[in-house]
Amino acid sequence: MSRPITVERHFFNQREAAEYCGYSTSKFRQFAKDYDIPKCGPNQDRYRKVDLDSFMACPCDFYNPLRVRKSGFVPVEV
Repeated sequence: MSRPITVERHFFNQREAAEYCGYSTSKFRQFAKDYDIPKCGPNQDRYRKVDLDSFMACPCDFYNPLRVRKSGFVPVEV
């Protein structure tokens, strides 16, 4: 059973971060792959509340087009 989100928390695991942001865990996992949402903790498996708030306010600040690639992507040399 997860701890209630109503308590002021500063760090969330992936499932709790998804719940905090209002997404399903799988949708949030995809966002974490496509966007550079900072992770912290000894295992790099936690998200800070302030980073999640910033991401929700302006996701474009975290977007990294180099991370979003379809399989079979081959860069073109110029």
